[in-house]
Amino acid sequence: MNQRDEKLRLVREIIEFIETQPYDPEICARYVYVKSLDARAYRYGDKRLNVLLDAIGGMSAGEEFFYSKDELLEMLRLYLSEMQ
Repeated sequence: MNQRDEKLRLVREIIEFIETQPYDPEICARYVYVKSLDARAYRYGDKRLNVLLDAIGGMSAGEEFFYSKDELLEMLRLYLSEMQ
């Protein structure tokens, strides 16, 4: 699997998690943080993906950093659409 496919799969898995779980920003932030580490997303050198994952993972810092479920899905889907 090439890097592009790996990145698409990672983002799709995050979208699926957000869509199928009761939405809790802190749980979502933890999931994305662990998922991105497991996928070693930093190795892609994809600045946009790193910013996106950092923003979502940063929600664990407190309410002022929370995004709504719809906002997260919109950001992730926009990334996917630009990748395809």
